[in-house]
Amino acid sequence: MSFLDRNHSGDAALPSLSELHRRSVADWRKVFADHPLEGAAWIRFAAEHGFRAAQLVLGQMHLEGSGVARDPRAAYGWFTKAAAIGSLEARNMVGRCHELGWGVPVDQAEALRHYRQAAAGGLAWGLYNLGCLRLYGTGVRRDHAEAFACFAAAASQGHAKSLGLLGRCHEEGWGIAVNRQEAARLYEKAAQGGDCWGALNLGLIRAEEGRVEAAAALFRRAVETATPNCHRTIATTLLAHTEPAYRAVGDLAAAALRSAPDGPAAERPPHTPPRATREPEPRRIPWLAFAVLVGFGRARLRRRRGSDPARPDRAHLTIG
Repeated sequence: MSFLDRNHSGDAALPSLSELHRRSVADWRKVFADHPLEGAAWIRFAAEHGFRAAQLVLGQMHLEGSGVARDPRAAYGWFTKAAAIGSLEARNMVGRCHELGWGVPVDQAEALRHYRQAAAGGLAWGLYNLGCLRLYGTGVRRDHAEAFACFAAAASQGHAKSLGLLGRCHEEGWGIAVNRQEAARLYEKAAQGGDCWGALNLGLIRAEEGRVEAAAALFRRAVETATPNCHRTIATTLLAHTEPAYRAVGDLAAAALRSAPDGPAAERPPHTPPRATREPEPRRIPWLAFAVLVGFGRARLRRRRGSDPARPDRAHLTIG
């Protein structure tokens, strides 16, 4: 029971500053969820009195326009305050703001600096974001070996998105030798953790193996947990396929994309497919020739992606 629940029941007086200090990020989110108007006021009160958990939550509220006016500049300010007094989650969010231009001009080098600080503290999201910048080299030097090390460190904490990108590294040979069996194992762990890209990539492997039922089940799992960017990729990828079971899932993703609400995710860079899949009509050419053509096309695609890996969707939420 939160302090506002107790107050409403008449069981307690208003909280002291020491009690506010003990509130975690999860506590403040629950306070806001249970009592939006009063909760937002108390979160601001605690943030203004220097409590970093409340500052982080208030920054996220301003970023999303949830309970307060949507104001990326104010969000950046609160993240900066919380980071200055030791919040690794806020330090990571300062990096996100610099990377994506939320409240400040885009500055990839500055984003890298903040991600390094969050990663040095062992924060999984900091490691993941640092790895992504090193993998894609958008505004900073690419370093696939460092990216792999970052994803591995975050994956050791069970971070689902890092497990998925660690799988990509094994599949594509980014920072490590190609190992498709290990890639499939990591994709499965990522999918179990709720990562839509892990489910999609594992589904594509199963589709290449001709395991239609298993692939379709994984594609449906991806749709269930997908962000708009992932829905877009699923729809584009599967609607171009000739297998009816896959096209049906593509229709589900397209429908979900049409009904998706607008929000901060719309500001993220567009995503390109994690693994290509458009294939020729198999009935129009002999099977052996089809296999040779697909293999040749995938080999060319892998060479391109080795130097220009596709960027996955990256959730900006780091709290809760």
